[in-house]
Amino acid sequence: MIKPKAMERSEIETLIPHRPPFLWIDRVEELEPGIRCVAVKFIDPATPIFAGHFPAKPILPGVLLIEAVAQAAGVMLGSAAPKDNNQNPAGVALLAAVNRFKFLKPVTPGQQLRIETKKLTEAGQMAYIVGTVWVGEDMVASGELSVVSG
Repeated sequence: MIKPKAMERSEIETLIPHRPPFLWIDRVEELEPGIRCVAVKFIDPATPIFAGHFPAKPILPGVLLIEAVAQAAGVMLGSAAPKDNNQNPAGVALLAAVNRFKFLKPVTPGQQLRIETKKLTEAGQMAYIVGTVWVGEDMVASGELSVVSG
């Protein structure tokens, strides 16, 4: 069996357009282009969003968990996309729908996310992705996304 590829941030940035402070993937630990991706994100306590969500008991907004899954899906799909003349993916995967997403436990500052995505199927330019987010052994969120190639 071939060992799935790992990536650091500089390689991730060649596949998706997101940049800090809105890059929600620190590293890709496993990548099977177009099939699955496992990424990690450390939730820095200094992230400004915690000043308002919520000051007395900071919790990462669920929408940012969805964004992390969408970015991991973008890496997964972008790594399998045709390349342009500069060897960059020809299109960017855009989030089209969030389906049946559930938030099971709160994510707090100082935790590390493990973001797992897998392509379920595709139809034309639309790909259907299942994503799960873990903190240690605990699943904190899961759901499905629809992503369209742009």
